[in-house]
Amino acid sequence: MNSMDGIDLQDSFILGWTVSENEFSIQLEASIWPSSVHYTKPKPNEYTCYKKAVLTFSDFSDIKSIKEQSEITPTTDLDGSLDYGNIDSFSKTESGFFISACFGSVTINSGKVVLSVCT
Repeated sequence: MNSMDGIDLQDSFILGWTVSENEFSIQLEASIWPSSVHYTKPKPNEYTCYKKAVLTFSDFSDIKSIKEQSEITPTTDLDGSLDYGNIDSFSKTESGFFISACFGSVTINSGKVVLSVCT
């Protein structure tokens, strides 16, 4: 998971998510720190570097417990933008991955994960 080096998911904001039979994608405003190859100097009034990113799980054999985005009420930020909070936890397990956020406590069996940062 080298693409995750220097990415703080607990400080990243969820902008939305989609799920299909073989892909689960989470759109983020990712919190990026100096140890990441994607890091750039933060904008004025930013805590750290933030960039749009997509965290994608694919090629899994099973995925459980994802709530539909329409079931969750987003938060409206001071600038009028919407988000769904942060990722509470993320870990690699023996059988795949576990991720917890507003969309539920999701278990993903096998598969792979990739973080794509928009530059």
